[in-house]
Amino acid sequence: MTDIALFIHSTGTGPFMWKPLLQSLPPGTQAVLPVNRGYSPTDLLPRGTTIGLADEVAHLKSQIPAGTSGVHLVAHSYGGLVALTLALDAAVPVKSVWLYEPVLFGALKAVEDTLPDDAAEHVRRLYGDADFLLNAETGGLAPWLAQFVDYWNHPGMWASMSEKSRAMAQVVGWKMFQEVRMVSTEAQPFAHYRLDMPVTLVHGEHTQAPAREMVRRLAAVNPHAQVNVLADLGHMSVLTRPEAVQPSLDAHWRRVTGG
Repeated sequence: MTDIALFIHSTGTGPFMWKPLLQSLPPGTQAVLPVNRGYSPTDLLPRGTTIGLADEVAHLKSQIPAGTSGVHLVAHSYGGLVALTLALDAAVPVKSVWLYEPVLFGALKAVEDTLPDDAAEHVRRLYGDADFLLNAETGGLAPWLAQFVDYWNHPGMWASMSEKSRAMAQVVGWKMFQEVRMVSTEAQPFAHYRLDMPVTLVHGEHTQAPAREMVRRLAAVNPHAQVNVLADLGHMSVLTRPEAVQPSLDAHWRRVTGG
């Protein structure tokens, strides 16, 4: 019987994002780094195909090796929503959860009237743009991708990317749109995500206001969770500054393994 650490990547990335963070994996724990649905060349989603959270969860469950005795979930952004769903699945022996800025915009939109001004302004702006989040006609195309990438990074990020990188993003653009639709329409209320295993919730100091608020709301329904605010980091720092994220994951491993 073996414990695994299941690393779930975020929208527009891939398992490669986790490789710098594998150095402190607890002894005897096997890293499993699956590719999310719609990213493998043999699993690209034709435009117009609808995929849901249940499909993603079933796919990731199928990647858990037979004989696994325990699962530690490590996830970023959209992957955080998937991880939270897996953590509530009685068929998965989840032992701990580490999440960097899990994204549950649907849960946040439902409590828009109670949000701090900065987070509420972001939610109104995102959902007030009929051509952005949930428009299937434009979802996943270059203008949509530009808005998405610039929102989570900084204005002009899409334009600064190489032509090859933009072309690769457009190949998986429809799945990226499906993920944004899922976090917007399939995320449950925050109270749904009460967990009974060790949890670490992380956000960067300089991330978007909704990301900070989503961590705060999840922590409110999981008072046992450790909350890490990482100085000078943003939403994509798991990918761009893994060395600054590593101490949080190291501390999580020590806490859950007694090391």
